[in-house]
Amino acid sequence: MVASESMGFSEIGKFEGILDRDLNGEVTVLRFSVHEIKKILSSMDEPDPDFLCVLSHDPRKTVRSMAYGYFRKKGSLVANEEIFKKGNVNLIAGADEAGRGAIAGPLTAAAVVLKPGLIIDDIDDSKALTPEKREELYERIMESALCVSVSFIDPALIDRWGIQLMNRKALKDVAEAVSDKCHCVICDHYPLGDISVPSYSIAHADSTFQCVAAASIVAKVERDRVMSSLHSRIPYYSFDRNKGYATEEHIHALSVYGPSAFHRKSFHGVLPEREDSVIWEE
Repeated sequence: MVASESMGFSEIGKFEGILDRDLNGEVTVLRFSVHEIKKILSSMDEPDPDFLCVLSHDPRKTVRSMAYGYFRKKGSLVANEEIFKKGNVNLIAGADEAGRGAIAGPLTAAAVVLKPGLIIDDIDDSKALTPEKREELYERIMESALCVSVSFIDPALIDRWGIQLMNRKALKDVAEAVSDKCHCVICDHYPLGDISVPSYSIAHADSTFQCVAAASIVAKVERDRVMSSLHSRIPYYSFDRNKGYATEEHIHALSVYGPSAFHRKSFHGVLPEREDSVIWEE
């Protein structure tokens, strides 16, 4: 039996003999068949959040569906959070990022702690909402949240250290910033590693839990506002419309004006394509 630092396993004995590590050191249940995993789940009085985290990252679609199937039974993004509320755990933070795939502008992460029992109508993953709806929900979240943290990672840092490392850093920074105001953190997709409260990494958490959906909205709105501000300074790239993503219009502007200081020069399409240099001649 092994415990996962990245997934936040705390009650090791509960999973004795079930979990292994893969070649990357991540906890896995790959040695079990789909049928065996079903039996493991059915034998539990209530599926453990740590175990559901592992299932949600499994490469097998059927296994991932088992985790999400359990959450769908709960019926709402708020009800889905109840599984984490055990013992003294009552305040749950959600963490998510925006701008990972953009070729310009910062990577933005947010963590949000909402009041227990609070239900924000119409809340969802920010990608499923119109800009107008995101702004409306952003105001409601900021008015009612117990705590909100936002972090920005500049393009230069992304170019230097890579998007993966900076994505994890941004999420960990915002989670740590609210850790004294919550009992645990649910993060969308990326494991947070060692932080001061238990953390749970679940793929598609932004469309599964209210607190993570709230974080996704805050991160998206904050980043969009930065991009709109950048547009007022350098309008050539139409950041107000593309928000730094690689639209046809944006790519054309890059071919005319070249990249700005706010572009991620390590990303494909930002710098002109260069032919391979000849090292030696025959």
